[in-house]
Amino acid sequence: MSRTQIPLTSLTRNAITDSPAGTVIDQANGMYIDMTTTAIPAGPGSESLTILVQTTNGADKTVTVKAGVGGGVTPGAAIRAPIGDLTLTAHAASGGGVIGGLESARFMQTNNQIYIDFASGTTGWITAFCGAGHQ
Repeated sequence: MSRTQIPLTSLTRNAITDSPAGTVIDQANGMYIDMTTTAIPAGPGSESLTILVQTTNGADKTVTVKAGVGGGVTPGAAIRAPIGDLTLTAHAASGGGVIGGLESARFMQTNNQIYIDFASGTTGWITAFCGAGHQ
């Protein structure tokens, strides 16, 4: 199966952005955020990305940001990919958490996407925000 897209909400500098509803977590297939930009100059990369994970399953669950492609003799933007995946815990007591500032050099896939996987049984919503200038 293919990953489910998490729409990217661009924030506007010096303005308020309405809170989006979020996207239902697709634990079975994993999800992705498309960081492709048409801005000139290119908009900010994943360093300005903030991800809100809201869990509803009542237990701590892990969220994994997958390492990108690149480094050594492997072509791709993620020259720090050999560091590996980033696995974080979304705590049930707080209802989830916020992930921010993901380095493109570690997590960017060759298609300009960020891949996110979830532990079995993870339910809830996920929302992605990017700083002003990303289009």
